[in-house]
Amino acid sequence: MAIAQGHAEEHERFEIQDHVQEGRHTLVLRGELDMAVAEDLERAIAGICSAPTRGIALDLAKLSFIDSTGLRAVVRGSELCREHGCEFALIPGCAAVQRVFELTGLIDVLPFRRRIATDETDPAARRGDTAARP
Repeated sequence: MAIAQGHAEEHERFEIQDHVQEGRHTLVLRGELDMAVAEDLERAIAGICSAPTRGIALDLAKLSFIDSTGLRAVVRGSELCREHGCEFALIPGCAAVQRVFELTGLIDVLPFRRRIATDETDPAARRGDTAARP
């Protein structure tokens, strides 16, 4: 279910899809997470945290771009989860997205976890290339 969509014409459309299993939400982020849509992500996380939930994971695998405002939304999401006593995790994105976390030092601060391969056709899953960090 898509819970938010950005509408910036010159950018790849931003979408958030919420998948819930056993009280845990996985927000699959798609497109570009930038200043035009970062507030959408913060609102989505705040809404989930305001109801009983066990945890939130942000799946960055389908993000094509993230800027400093997007990073701030991710950090704020982590803070909101901590304030509400629910778990928070990040599922790594593409190399360009992960590089932004590396350059800012957030890769060592935020809780990245291994990618869970649900599709056997995923080449990264077949190679065992699922670690968040080397």
